[in-house]
Amino acid sequence: MKLTDLFGEMSSPVKFLDRPVPRQLMLELLNYAVWAPNDGLREPWRFIFADNPNGRLLQGLQEPAPAYLLVVMREEADRFKQEEDFAAVSCLVQNFRLLAYEQGLGVRFTLHDWMYDRSRAATFGVLGNERIAGVLELGYCESHLEEKSETPELQLRFELL
Repeated sequence: MKLTDLFGEMSSPVKFLDRPVPRQLMLELLNYAVWAPNDGLREPWRFIFADNPNGRLLQGLQEPAPAYLLVVMREEADRFKQEEDFAAVSCLVQNFRLLAYEQGLGVRFTLHDWMYDRSRAATFGVLGNERIAGVLELGYCESHLEEKSETPELQLRFELL
């Protein structure tokens, strides 16, 4: 399979199976995903894993999923570093999604208003100098490869200088 075959499949809606996501697998995937480009090797990320019963804390805030991974990043006073760090975290998330797909896991990357509420974020262990960059809803899903649908060709707009 080529990487280009994955992108349409990874973007399609995910229906999770009622099957737990092993913590050990999360650690293994994250150990590879952190090989994201990051200027100065600041590695501004931290992760908070919530599965059942801890995942119930996210009920009403997130769509139902067997597990959640809160991707947390340090806040920087320097706006330039802050933007670089968010770009690095985004690369890490994409690495994670690709690795998870290989293991049969579906991943939904989400951003919600509640993430910007400091007191709400603190209930999940987010520190005062951190913010939630996104929440990954995780779970095993029906085989990614069984139902191959035709993906429409994307039309990209760009200009040459």
